[in-house]
Amino acid sequence: MQAPAKERVLVVDDEPQVLVALEDLLSDRFTVFKTATGEDALRLMEQEQDIAVVITDQRMPRMSGDELLAKLSNWTDTQRILLTGFADLSAVIRAVNDGKIFSYVTKPWSPEDLQLKVQSAVDHFRLSKELAAERQLLHDLMDNIPDGIYFKDLDLRFRRANRAFATMIGASAPGAVVRQHLEEVAAAAGHADASDAEERRVVSGGAPVLDVVRAYERNGVTHWLSETKAPVRDANGRVVGLVGIARDVTERVATQEALRQSEEQLRKQTRVLNSILEGMGDGVIAVDRAGQALLFNRRAQQILGVPAQTKPRADWTEAYGVHHKDGGHRISGAEDPLLRAMQGDPVPLMEVGVDNENVSAITVAVTTTSLVDDENRIAGGIALLRDVTQQRNLEHQLLQSQKMEAVGRLAAGVAHDFNNLLAVIICYGELTMESLEPESPYRNDLRELIAAGERAAGLTRQLLAFSRRRVIQAKVLQLNEVVSDVEKMLRRIIGEDVGLVTRLTPTLGMVHADPGQIEQIIVNLVVNARDAMPSGGKLTIETRNVTLSDDQAGSSFRAAAGDFVMLAVTDTGMGMDAQTRARIFEPFFTTKDVGKGTGLGLSTVHGIVEQSGGHIWVYSEPGQGTTFKVYFPQVEDDGARRQSRAEHSPLPTGTETILLVEDDDAVRRVALRILRGCGYNVLEARRAADARRICREMGPAIDLLLTDVVMPETSGFELAAELSNEFPKMRVLHMSGYPDAAVVHDGLLAEGTPYVEKPFSPASLAEKVRTTLEAS
Repeated sequence: MQAPAKERVLVVDDEPQVLVALEDLLSDRFTVFKTATGEDALRLMEQEQDIAVVITDQRMPRMSGDELLAKLSNWTDTQRILLTGFADLSAVIRAVNDGKIFSYVTKPWSPEDLQLKVQSAVDHFRLSKELAAERQLLHDLMDNIPDGIYFKDLDLRFRRANRAFATMIGASAPGAVVRQHLEEVAAAAGHADASDAEERRVVSGGAPVLDVVRAYERNGVTHWLSETKAPVRDANGRVVGLVGIARDVTERVATQEALRQSEEQLRKQTRVLNSILEGMGDGVIAVDRAGQALLFNRRAQQILGVPAQTKPRADWTEAYGVHHKDGGHRISGAEDPLLRAMQGDPVPLMEVGVDNENVSAITVAVTTTSLVDDENRIAGGIALLRDVTQQRNLEHQLLQSQKMEAVGRLAAGVAHDFNNLLAVIICYGELTMESLEPESPYRNDLRELIAAGERAAGLTRQLLAFSRRRVIQAKVLQLNEVVSDVEKMLRRIIGEDVGLVTRLTPTLGMVHADPGQIEQIIVNLVVNARDAMPSGGKLTIETRNVTLSDDQAGSSFRAAAGDFVMLAVTDTGMGMDAQTRARIFEPFFTTKDVGKGTGLGLSTVHGIVEQSGGHIWVYSEPGQGTTFKVYFPQVEDDGARRQSRAEHSPLPTGTETILLVEDDDAVRRVALRILRGCGYNVLEARRAADARRICREMGPAIDLLLTDVVMPETSGFELAAELSNEFPKMRVLHMSGYPDAAVVHDGLLAEGTPYVEKPFSPASLAEKVRTTLEAS
């Protein structure tokens, strides 16, 4: 057996004989190293490992024994013995008591005493190493175990904690946990009172607390710990503190919470689903494979007419009078859509009729699908029932309105092209007449030609008003003039069996409205009056100035009192009852037979009147005829009404540069002739692309852009907006006989936008150009 290695001892003394003496005394038991200086001793200590004891003389040159041992105490656990020859040993004894040195030996020494002290120091060194190894083992065990472990004293202050626990509570390191007081950690977790009372019961009563789950905040995230706490006792069995073992159960808590939330969510979803099924507008029917009814929601019972407090029947098509929409015979047997769904032939959509004693005749859209189980086997069927009666009625009404829209578009398109032709006719007629001598016999012929063109233009305006494609241009006007202009057309509309009488007040006040819309109001009211007199009768159109008092205005219109201009249309037809009167302004409401009315006429009238700031009132009794009275606020004459130009008054002139953009060649040529005749420098373009090129060549030299609104590829509004951004000082004047609704914001020309309407005359074009150029 190999003898155990001797412990190592270093002897330091500047006297060689002392070194020899100490070596002789200690070499039997220990391996002895010798140095004469403190510096050599330090170097040797750095080279050699596990020197158990250093024995050094106190008084040495350059580095004293005290200094040497002080340096060694900073980086080694080697035990230190001081040799001293001083009579006063008080300082040395204090060093021993303070732990700076293990022991001291006075010179001359006793060999037995010296050997005994060295052996004690060696034993202490060995025990210290063993204890350190055990501590390191315990430290490694605590720091590598996944559970958090901590110790607290009787005051519940942390004394030790492992790395896992520090991580669990968000501490930077185990030492940081020890430095914190319990309340600081617990307060951050929000349970200081509960934890403190619980731990005091452990240390006072000695009973452990098992698996207490609490939350800790870590980096703003909540973590859940399961803690077990037990008392720590000393050798006499007294409680000196507690040990805590913590385990992160965040995942377990999350799983439990997810399960709880899932169950709660399922309960909520069930409640919501039941609420949806009972409150939804569609009926829902579900049956199992055997045909037993699983679900009939309230709406399904209402649609099918299932009596209250009655269990719905699975043979619902036979039991509740479901029949084919077109054929009328009942649906049963193999035709049952739910039966077909359970046979793997779902019905995407079919329409049926329902007619029984509980429900009036309705049209129901039925959609079915199969109900499958977890193994994807057909386990039943589901049917959705939707009452589409009103939807089908609305679709029919929409079809009627689309027909009217198509007629309107056709009328507007014709009017647009016709206005271009009329502009050419009227302009060339006036230009030709201007070139003739005053006594020329052809002047009267040309006057008739121009007058016919203007009458045709009036018909075109009425056509545009009917189709609602005319630009809305409100202005101060007199209703009498509008009624007179439209009277001839009205006589053709009502026929010979209806007498038309007009009673127009000569001193009628002025109103602010769009002439085309006023014509549309009159035409719609007259058409309705004619339809109310299928066997003929009398139709009266009246205008009058009226003043409404506060009581009259408030009770009839809920409007402010004041002066109004009234337009009344009265017929001697069949009249209306109170229920019909209450709904006549609703869109699509009509009392006419299918195909004979859209239900849009009076709703359009009501919308125009409201838009113009006016009010409408109706009085009617069955068999007593009907009177519609439209009230427009009276305004002052602004002096801007168009006056006919004397034949020989000169056209306004100018020298500015105008870019004329018009895709119609004839209109462009006549406008070019008019403007150049007025002295302007006119550049012409047929398309927007040509206008862009000219603008970029001429730059800011162009003073006015005169553009048609409706053109191929790019509209006049788009072109004007684009070029105005590049040349902000350039003025813009629009012209058109048919500004498309999408281009002019649903037919409404922005207030203040310069606009000249086709067909124009040389005077109207020249005046509008001059006005636009001079506008500030």
